[in-house]
Amino acid sequence: MPDVFVSPAPPQKTPLEGGTHSHFSAFNLYPTDIDFETREDKEKIILMLRQHPIVNIGWILITILLLTGPAILGAFGVFSLLPSGFPLVISLAWYLVTAAFAIEKFIDWYFNVYFVTDQRVIDVDFFNLIDKRVSDAEIGRIQDVSYSTNGVAGTMLNFGSVFIQTASEVSEFEFEAVPNPDKVAKILDDLMAKNKIDV
Repeated sequence: MPDVFVSPAPPQKTPLEGGTHSHFSAFNLYPTDIDFETREDKEKIILMLRQHPIVNIGWILITILLLTGPAILGAFGVFSLLPSGFPLVISLAWYLVTAAFAIEKFIDWYFNVYFVTDQRVIDVDFFNLIDKRVSDAEIGRIQDVSYSTNGVAGTMLNFGSVFIQTASEVSEFEFEAVPNPDKVAKILDDLMAKNKIDV
């Protein structure tokens, strides 16, 4: 007699399955809630990548330094030489420019993404709010995949660049400073092998 109150065993997942859900992650494997505008109906997103968060340290430090600017100018008495009201206007303008700088740098990191689907690779280069470039190549047109990790930070934090040679209009794709470049290259190699078998 079958047990009706026993839940079925959960399906076993391979190490490369099970979607990630963070919108701020730099390495999203099988993302479940991420999409892009040119995705076809049956196209499945395998990877969504952006540069490793460590690349943001430079502009974050610059932003922190810029935020101290008005305080430093006030400490040296520069504002005392100006008519009343001017220090406030200058400080507000300074903070506005600093905020614009930080927001632009964050948006640049957040929207410069790379997609690997079961059919193609897509490189979205986001330059500003009104200028972007999208390049793609079919998996079957990929000829070679290689990767590199450089420097102490790249080796310790496991990030680097993935180079994809294609027979498409765009002959080379470079996924710059992405996490786990070895895993990305392995996934692309597996997709290439699967595509050859299917053909």
